[in-house]
Parts: sequence; structure tokens; C-alpha cells
Amino acid sequence: MLIRSEVWIATAIALSLNGCGYPAAAPPTSETASGTSISSNDDRQGPPPPPPSNPLSIGSQDAKDDLYCGGLILAAYPVPTSAMSPTDEARLIKNQNLGVSLADTGIDKLIAEGMAHATHAGAISEAYTTIAAADLEANTPRISMEECIRRGEALPPVE
Repeated sequence: MLIRSEVWIATAIALSLNGCGYPAAAPPTSETASGTSISSNDDRQGPPPPPPSNPLSIGSQDAKDDLYCGGLILAAYPVPTSAMSPTDEARLIKNQNLGVSLADTGIDKLIAEGMAHATHAGAISEAYTTIAAADLEANTPRISMEECIRRGEALPPVE
């Protein structure tokens, strides 16, 4: 069941990214000689760089902690196999949203730091979710669940 949950979690994180790593506003543009704008994510700029060989080793500690906490929360609150009460389902969805928001924030930080490309989001998120799930199963998370929940609740609300 944990593996099926991890696949769903990685998919949810990858799909939740705001415009593939860009903030909700329009992606950055640049002016050409003719005065027209070209989007920085235009296909004519070539393929994206390859994903990092060790996604767990890149970026600031703050970005790593956001990604780890996102993975830890999502591993702790997987999609259930049976029906739930509305109250339990609401709590589950709230916590899953915290996990996705933290992972999204961590990816955005890596992109802003120049350590990752938006197309790497799925691979990076999956790596953190896998390691966090293993830590949770072994009862040895490197950041407590309470701290991760506080970290997620401190994020600005999604608009």
C-alpha cells in the first residue's frame, strides 16, 4: 500500500506546481530585437537540462527541509483504501494539502536558487517522498511531524 501511495503522492506534487515552477503570475519574458516578447519557457530555447543525479543533495537546507516535510506529511496521510467519515476525510485532505504546499514551496526555492529546472519537480519530489516514507516507517524522521505541520501551516494560503 505504501508504494501505491508514493506514486500518487509524487503525481499530486508534480501536478500541483504553479505553472511548472513559476509563481502564479506570468512567466518571465525577454524582449527581442523586434520588440516582441518571448516567454522564458518557450520551446525554441532547447530542451531542459537533465535532472540532478542526486536530488537529495541539491539546494539550500530550507528547500530540503520543505521537501522532506512535504514528503513526510504525504507519507503519513496516504489515500485510504476504504470510505472515511467526513471529518476524517477533511483532516486527511487538509494534511495532504499541507504536504503538497510544502513540496511545491521547496521546488520553487530550488528553481529560484538555480539548482533545479521545473521539469525536475516530479523526480525531486519522489526522491524526498521515498526517503521520508522510509524514515517514517522506521520511526526515525529527521524532522518531527509536529514541526513539519507547523512549517506547512506557516506558509501563506494558496490563492
